Amino acid sequence: MDVLQLYQRLQSYVGWTDDDARRMARIAARVEACLPELIDDFYRELVRHPDALRVVTGGPAQLARLRASLADWLRQLTEGQYDAAYVAKRWQIGLRHAQIGLGKAYTAAAMARLRSGLMGRLSADLSDPAIADAHGVPPGEAMATLLALNKLLDLDLMLIADAYEAERLWRETEAERQKGERRFRMLVEAAACMVTILRADGTIVYFSPYTAEMTGYASEAVLGANFLELLVPPESRKSVLGAVAETLAGRPARACETAVVRRDGVLRWWVWNGQQLDDYLGEPAVLVVGQDWTERRQDQERLLRAERLAAIGQMIAGLAHESRNALQRIQSCSEMLELEIGDRSEPLRLLRRIQEAQDTLLRLFDDVRGYSAPIQLELARGDVSAAWREAWQSLERERRHRQAVLRERVDGVDLQVEMDRFRLVQVFRNLLENSLAACTDPVEVVVTARETAWGEESALELEVRDNGPGLTPTARQVVFEPFFTTKTKGTGLGMAIAHRIVDAHGGTLAVGAHEGPGAAFVMTLPRAVR
Repeated sequence: MDVLQLYQRLQSYVGWTDDDARRMARIAARVEACLPELIDDFYRELVRHPDALRVVTGGPAQLARLRASLADWLRQLTEGQYDAAYVAKRWQIGLRHAQIGLGKAYTAAAMARLRSGLMGRLSADLSDPAIADAHGVPPGEAMATLLALNKLLDLDLMLIADAYEAERLWRETEAERQKGERRFRMLVEAAACMVTILRADGTIVYFSPYTAEMTGYASEAVLGANFLELLVPPESRKSVLGAVAETLAGRPARACETAVVRRDGVLRWWVWNGQQLDDYLGEPAVLVVGQDWTERRQDQERLLRAERLAAIGQMIAGLAHESRNALQRIQSCSEMLELEIGDRSEPLRLLRRIQEAQDTLLRLFDDVRGYSAPIQLELARGDVSAAWREAWQSLERERRHRQAVLRERVDGVDLQVEMDRFRLVQVFRNLLENSLAACTDPVEVVVTARETAWGEESALELEVRDNGPGLTPTARQVVFEPFFTTKTKGTGLGMAIAHRIVDAHGGTLAVGAHEGPGAAFVMTLPRAVR
């Protein structure tokens, strides 16, 4: 029920009528004449009571404003406009008294003093027939007029009492909310999981200390920022926003898997649940509770790769056995046919195409066999920059007649790691060859080295970024899958093999953050292979 409806019901309860409103209008001039004396008396009494006076903190200037406000309040009693604006203003006066801490008893006492002053002066005036007639009060109406004034003052006092009650309930509710929030913070800030609270549009309104630790962003710095824009790669934002919307619609999100980019650009994976909060700081929100399961996800991927490798190994063993004789016959026949053809150009051209197809098939067998075979590392401690420089040098033929440059940003970074140099050259060759294939001239590839942590140990992070068109959202998801390629030639095993080699070193190879130009790959290598 709104305040106007409450006031109208109270009017009915005390028997307020339109005649009462007219009676108030008749005595407006007399009330105006009493104002200076009433207000002086009111504030003389106020200064005698320290508990009431303590809410007046603005000195004489505030007292002058309060005197003017009291005069307006008294005038409005007799204006006859007891509408929504009148009721709202009266209620707000009561609420303001409650908010500044004026005791309810003093409010009632102040009303009693004003009532006594008004009634005393009006009783004396209206008992004189001449004065009553001068103010338009008919004979016999004096008592009804005084009763109407009493009803009006009682109604005002009821509005003030309702405002005090509303403020009391608000304070109790707010105290309970703050108490609950303190409990909530104690629980979530002690939990070893990531806890975030989001609005419907993804705005962050809470970011737990553990979440800050895992993402590299300070909690205070991200409040008000958009969770999706800050942490989630563009290709994953739509699904996360959809899960938030579903949660707010009453369908909690469960076991959602989302890629998250830390402040340092490292891609991690969260699995999280979402729960609707009907009211967090005055608005609906979504509580997101998650765990970083990057390592477990990688374990699952290793298991799947191992199963896939076993299947590929069996398939290749059988296929190689069956096809070896056929390929050898093709090669022998091609060589004999070349002797028969002599120098005839068109048959020679067709024969060369047959031999190229045979070479492609042999290379495919070799690549698949290499992918499925266990990787044996020959480890030695060395400078990893030698591996990427050797890989770049090996691509001299591919770079011929092209504008291509390799830049390094490694100042001050220790590049010594335990590695199989031959294998890491393979990895860098794949990355650099892909950049040359994807980019138009001038090609720029930048290798950036950073110190990072690997659990409790030191590690080296290497980012290889080019200035090409970058990866599509689909390619970012499947670039390390066997047989995926965007080239017109190739087996699609290069990046899968590169991933296996880095994994054998105990490190990770992942698609870099989707920021800046081109495609980026981030390789993390522990200083020592376990």
